[in-house]
Amino acid sequence: MRKRVVNADVLISNFSSGVPGAETDIGQLVGSLRAEVNNVGFDQFFFNSASDRTAEIISALELIGASKTADIVRRAAGKFPGGMPPSEWAERQDLLVYEVSPEADAFKEFDQEFYASSENLTELVQKYA
Repeated sequence: MRKRVVNADVLISNFSSGVPGAETDIGQLVGSLRAEVNNVGFDQFFFNSASDRTAEIISALELIGASKTADIVRRAAGKFPGGMPPSEWAERQDLLVYEVSPEADAFKEFDQEFYASSENLTELVQKYA
C-alpha cells in the first residue's frame, strides 16, 4: 500500500520522480482546500483537519501551476504566529478561535480573492492525473 505524503518536500519529490499515486495526493490536497474554502471560507479550512497539511497544499498548488491560489493560501496562513498554522488540530483551533480570528472574519479578504481567482484548479489538477 502506498504511504501518505507527509510533507511538502516529499510531495514534490514523489511527483517529480513519478511515484505511483503522487498525483492522487495532489488532487486530494487541492480538493480538500477547495471544498472547505468554497463551503464557508478560510476560517472553516483552518478550523478543520484539511489544514493539517497547509504546507503540502501550498506546494501542490505551486506544482500544478496555481501560483495565484498558492499565494492566497500562503498569505492566509501567514496570519498565524510563525507564518503557518500548526499541523496539530487542537492547537490550531485554539489559535484560530482565541488569537487569529476570534470574530471569524480575519480571512474575508482572502476568501474574496479565492472566489474571484481565474485559476481553474480542477483543470490544473487534471493535467497531472
